[in-house]
Amino acid sequence: APPFPTCRVSSMLLRHPSASLIDLRARGLGGRAAHRVIVPRVSTPARAGAGATGADGLHPDIRTTLFSEEQLRDAVSRLGREIGNDYSGKSMLLVGVLKGCYMFHADLARAITPEPAVFEIDFLKASSYLPGALETSGKVNIAEGFDMSNVAGKHVLVVEDIIDSGLTLTAITELLRTEGRAASVKVVTLLDKRARRKVVFDADYVGFDCPDEFVVGYGIDYSERFRFLPYIGTPTQVAIDRIAAEYKAMREVDETFAFQSDDPTD
Repeated sequence: APPFPTCRVSSMLLRHPSASLIDLRARGLGGRAAHRVIVPRVSTPARAGAGATGADGLHPDIRTTLFSEEQLRDAVSRLGREIGNDYSGKSMLLVGVLKGCYMFHADLARAITPEPAVFEIDFLKASSYLPGALETSGKVNIAEGFDMSNVAGKHVLVVEDIIDSGLTLTAITELLRTEGRAASVKVVTLLDKRARRKVVFDADYVGFDCPDEFVVGYGIDYSERFRFLPYIGTPTQVAIDRIAAEYKAMREVDETFAFQSDDPTD
């Protein structure tokens, strides 16, 4: 039989929680079913990932809270005062490492007082984690697009959500010093997980020492889940296993067919 053309499948259809059998209909075949793909039906908590909470106020996939909303607010305020005093009168560039820092970066920028003489904000994207992974891969990937010419002569403060291996921040800070020719480069991290260090690296400002547990929330994700949580907690093993299975199933589908999303924003 002749090969079927590339199929287009809506990403929303693939993500539908009740879908167990999906008909992939190739365009140009008059709607005739070209392939059928079995996607395992996954049991998820009501409104999982959309802010559902239990009697204790926690998302049903979260086992326990490590750092509460109040603790996070206090830490950000403390760091803002320390940084404001150190950078008073200087030309400062606050560089966030995406995506995990986005909540921390926004709150910290508003908490820095007194305000530096020149206060600019930028972002770059770098990671040593692979999708669906619980541990660093050991290889740092820095995405293109960051304007290195904007760094020269400025006092750069890199904002990170969590430091574990130290590999990502070592690469970023070296890049800003050498190629960027920054006047200075320092790092502020919300969480410091020193038990996972693979290189010698010390942040200049630290919100909390973090226990050697997998954490999510306040911008930190697991396979793009849980970023929205206003606190930082540890997911249940059931949730970790379920999300890993979902990711694996979608990867298997992706490796079998060439997909394009019907959603232009996806």
